[in-house]
Amino acid sequence: MANLKVYTLPEFAELKLPPKRYIIDPFLPERGLIEIYSKTGVGKTTFAMSLAMAAALGKPFLKWGIPKRWRVLYVDGEMSPIDMQERASAAAQYFEADISDIDNFRIINRDVNNGTLPDIGEQHGQNEFDKAAQEADLIVLDNLSTLRFTGKENEADSWSVMQNWLLQMRGKSKSVIILHHAGKDGSSRGTSRRQDALDTVIKLERPYAYQQSDGAVFEVHFEKARSFHSDAAEPVQLSHTIEDGISCWQLSHVTNEKEEEVLRLIGEGMKQIDVAEALGVSQSNVSKLLKSARAKNLI
Repeated sequence: MANLKVYTLPEFAELKLPPKRYIIDPFLPERGLIEIYSKTGVGKTTFAMSLAMAAALGKPFLKWGIPKRWRVLYVDGEMSPIDMQERASAAAQYFEADISDIDNFRIINRDVNNGTLPDIGEQHGQNEFDKAAQEADLIVLDNLSTLRFTGKENEADSWSVMQNWLLQMRGKSKSVIILHHAGKDGSSRGTSRRQDALDTVIKLERPYAYQQSDGAVFEVHFEKARSFHSDAAEPVQLSHTIEDGISCWQLSHVTNEKEEEVLRLIGEGMKQIDVAEALGVSQSNVSKLLKSARAKNLI
């Protein structure tokens, strides 16, 4: 191993570094690591596919800017090839692009690899993905539970090998989007250590009082935002439909119905843990809603 490079503070301040750039402005920087998680069926893959397609095309997606075309590798450990074809085609058509021309977007699908993919949680499997990702600027892992099998999900030490690989990807100027599942309490499943090195953590969740008849509607909440704040970090609501094989998206502001319900239950004397259970959210989510209400002088 090479000797560690040690700089004095003045030397470090004088280093000539490239300017900070974004793949998806403002939540995914170049050489960035982010997680998008939700309960099953909320819309992770649909959302991630549109983000990845926008990155490959260098076109803005809704309120998020994308300054140039990036080389994308989408690793699909769950969907059938037919479903992925349909979703990729619908996403491309949303951006008015011909899918046959998008050769900087590459896909690894489990089924067309004889139903098996390397374990990204151990060294040999990581080496295989390294080879596949050599030309990629952005890697999308969809999803963690279908691509990583080594180690126990709730043990912090079990995450070390995976975290080291992610940091190596960042060192190689690659960005990674990890898709993951929410646990029973609504928070990201498994050890919290997984999020230590991440730049951004995004939770997708159904609006308060959501009904199945509402269709594909979800809110985008930024639970960790390392380099952006204020309006850029405010949650938004997205609705998605497919019309004539084309993805259609609409963006709107998130209503404060859940915040109002938290305030009502707290006002009735309920503890935060009981409010979280009643609303099907995590205690941290309740705390954030109360913090938001205090900032608005509502309590």
